Amino acid sequence: MRLLRIENFRYIDGNKAGGDACLEYGDKEVRAEFIFYLQGNDCLNIRLGRHDTRVSTQELEDFLAKQRQHLRQGIKPEVERIRQERRDKLEISRS
Repeated sequence: MRLLRIENFRYIDGNKAGGDACLEYGDKEVRAEFIFYLQGNDCLNIRLGRHDTRVSTQELEDFLAKQRQHLRQGIKPEVERIRQERRDKLEISRS
């Protein structure tokens, strides 16, 4: 299993973000929702959300366990982007 990309990275609520992971699974592309728990611009933890039934929950959990550090570092620019977008929205609404 290999991560191809994360799409639709967005705030879910408070310090939680979500992203749709596209993964290469054998000769298929499968999708899974990853839930990212944030503090500042750092990702503290990643959990598995809904996913394609062609891949088992256990396989995805194992993938997350092995790739957690790499994923946490890889999404840092996206976390910074959505945090900045949220700050900009707050500034506009205050004006």
